[in-house]
Amino acid sequence: MSTTSRVFRIVVLSLAASVLVFVGVGAVLVDRWEVDSSRVISAPPERIEPLLRDFAKWQEWSGMTVELGAGMQREIRGEPGTVGHAVAWSGSEGVAILRLSDIAPGRIDYSFLTERAGEDELVLVARGYIAYREDGAGTRVEWHDEGLMHDLVQRWIGWFGVLQEQVRTIQATSLAGLQRAVEQPAGR
Repeated sequence: MSTTSRVFRIVVLSLAASVLVFVGVGAVLVDRWEVDSSRVISAPPERIEPLLRDFAKWQEWSGMTVELGAGMQREIRGEPGTVGHAVAWSGSEGVAILRLSDIAPGRIDYSFLTERAGEDELVLVARGYIAYREDGAGTRVEWHDEGLMHDLVQRWIGWFGVLQEQVRTIQATSLAGLQRAVEQPAGR
């Protein structure tokens, strides 16, 4: 056997082994993720609640951004503070919707759905809640997000913690923005 044949065989076998490891290990990696953050804000719950229950007001404090390519549009749907109230983004790469799924005293629950360009069905990619309650002289705000990793690439990304760190950064930035929005003096 020539040296070229041996090198080719080694390269092919190495690539095949790499694919097998990627698929085999990826199949047993965790397919769920969760992220939690909290902050105590020096304001009563009744000052925080209106900012949480109305997606039009999220622009005042939320660090959440959605990029869906050219022609991006943002639309608020439904009655604020009611189940079904949503913010929807659309662009050349698809659609994303953040929708209130449950409302209770001191808590909102939501679902985050996406539809990629060329697909015809919204897919639930994450859900979460923001809970708030009195805590001393302020309000403790707790934010929880969770989701599924639907394919092997997502599972590998989740294993490295990339997605979780992105969500943690959004939560921390948003909670800091919420704190600024409710603690700033009126008229500023």
